[in-house]
Amino acid sequence: MKPSSQKLLPAGMLPNTIGGALDLDNFADRTVKPIFKANGLKWKGWRAYRCGPAANLHELCVPDIVIQAILRCEDIRTTQPSYIQTEPRVVTAAMKRLESQVACTAVVQQLYSRRHQAIW
Repeated sequence: MKPSSQKLLPAGMLPNTIGGALDLDNFADRTVKPIFKANGLKWKGWRAYRCGPAANLHELCVPDIVIQAILRCEDIRTTQPSYIQTEPRVVTAAMKRLESQVACTAVVQQLYSRRHQAIW
């Protein structure tokens, strides 16, 4: 195919050999499923390949509305519960940060209370 005959595809669209958009179901049937089968794996569809990038983008603090646009979901209410998954390690790290902040606050409050009592 000549560069001048290539069509401009929307961002994120994979081109096929004739310049159009790649049919992912056809690609899975022809290429992905046989590879999975040859390696003793069961193909479960493209969903995992949407969840992974969505979770990574979410972890990088990309707004959910942007993730929705990247995944080309019609509604943010589909994107959030279906594709944006928070990793347990992220939750654990967040709770540790909260715990350290609460501990610091408790120390400050104790110091303030002691000083306040000494003045009265």
